[in-house]
Amino acid sequence: MTGDDLADLRRQQDGAEIVIANEFSEIRIAKVRTRNGSRLLIESPKSGRWIALCPLELESLTWQSTETFSAMVGKPFESLIDGGADV
Repeated sequence: MTGDDLADLRRQQDGAEIVIANEFSEIRIAKVRTRNGSRLLIESPKSGRWIALCPLELESLTWQSTETFSAMVGKPFESLIDGGADV
């Protein structure tokens, strides 16, 4: 996905942006409209990375254990799937 894709999503923002931060990280989240329905746009200003998740992808976060999140935090920007492409 490109910067143009991000700009397109930002133009489709539905409601106010929310910023969540602590001493380790800061993220911006916003609900955006797409031709395939609503998505949650999550941006990391520090890294410049972003992702737009559909409701099912968001729900799948609730299926995960704390160990899964610890593994993601422990190996940032790497795939958790063996042989998976790095981001």
